[in-house]
Amino acid sequence: MTLRDHTAVADKADEGRVEGAATADVPVSRAPSERKEAAPARRKGRLAALDGLRFLAAVAVVVFHFTGQTPPAMEHIWGRPYQAVFPDSHRYLAYGRLGVDLFFLISGFVICMSAWGRSPRDFFISRVTRLYPMYWIGVLVSAAVIYLFSTPMGHPNPRVVFANLTMLQRPLGVASLDPVYWTLWPELCFYLTFSIVVWMGLTYTRVAVFCGIWTVAAVLAPAAHLPLMTVLVNPTSAPFFIAGMAFYLMYRFRPTPLLWGIVLMSWLLAMHFILAPHGGRLNWDAWNPWRGWLVLLITGFFALIAAIALGWTSRIQWRWLSVAGTLTFPLYLLHDVVGLTAVHHFAGRIDARVLVLSTVAGLVVLSYVVHRLVERPIALYMRRWLNSASFGLEAPPTRRG
Repeated sequence: MTLRDHTAVADKADEGRVEGAATADVPVSRAPSERKEAAPARRKGRLAALDGLRFLAAVAVVVFHFTGQTPPAMEHIWGRPYQAVFPDSHRYLAYGRLGVDLFFLISGFVICMSAWGRSPRDFFISRVTRLYPMYWIGVLVSAAVIYLFSTPMGHPNPRVVFANLTMLQRPLGVASLDPVYWTLWPELCFYLTFSIVVWMGLTYTRVAVFCGIWTVAAVLAPAAHLPLMTVLVNPTSAPFFIAGMAFYLMYRFRPTPLLWGIVLMSWLLAMHFILAPHGGRLNWDAWNPWRGWLVLLITGFFALIAAIALGWTSRIQWRWLSVAGTLTFPLYLLHDVVGLTAVHHFAGRIDARVLVLSTVAGLVVLSYVVHRLVERPIALYMRRWLNSASFGLEAPPTRRG
């Protein structure tokens, strides 16, 4: 059984994200009806604290995959039982998998922020150019490593690569080339449903209503046995996206009882899904931690985003945090196949702690190089091309002659 098989078993109920969506400037334009109920617009600029949290969430997921996975997967990576590699720290590092939930919280905040004041066309272009260039790079790099080197990932049918390049492998019924890609489907579903509100025009009321409708749908779809709706609303991930949007409304306008109610309901549902014995976020047969730590960590994630929404972190403006934030998506997409292959190759030759630290550091450097020299130029070219293209259904002009 390959590492892919072990990970698929452990992550089926665990569903293991990030994307880490890019933090964007906060638009200041508002509809006249909004100005009456809103506080003054926030200053434009990146939220360095949010970027820093995104990077920490990515690093937590990376360290989890190297040191905290379930015993069969760990033995497949390191060639020996995890008790012999990380006897004391394994049970603590396993909580790094929860970094994905922090990703989703941040994504709800950031997508709402980046879409405000934008047309549906602009929203579409921003999401496509943010996700696909780096994702395509990640798929191609991972495929090259898998087929050219001895890896713990197995050798999937090449058809898997083509399906994965669409980012629609889950509805196509095709396995992800890299197990970490599972987080991208909830992100895509969020973009799809949220685009309806963008098309209508974002206002405080419309986003709040959207949060309420999504919450109800996430609860009722599984109960009503509606598979298509359940796949679309992603019940186990929905509370984090919804809370993130409510926190952004607090940040843009002001905290209200309604918004705190949305956050509280989202927190309760998040607790339900993460502690549910069957059909929840975690596979208890693969990982059986102390429930108290789960409650404390998820609650801590909510508290951190609340602090940002309430402006308590406004003095944190270190530029290096924003730079780190831009590396989150490349690091998330490249670390699993590339990093685990390196660890698998050098395991037993180098001290395990030194190997993990050096591999993580190397992946951060690789992510920076890929972002600056490959991802960003491709994204800029795509953005210019899409901005100049017609999105109408009319035929383009015929060629002369």
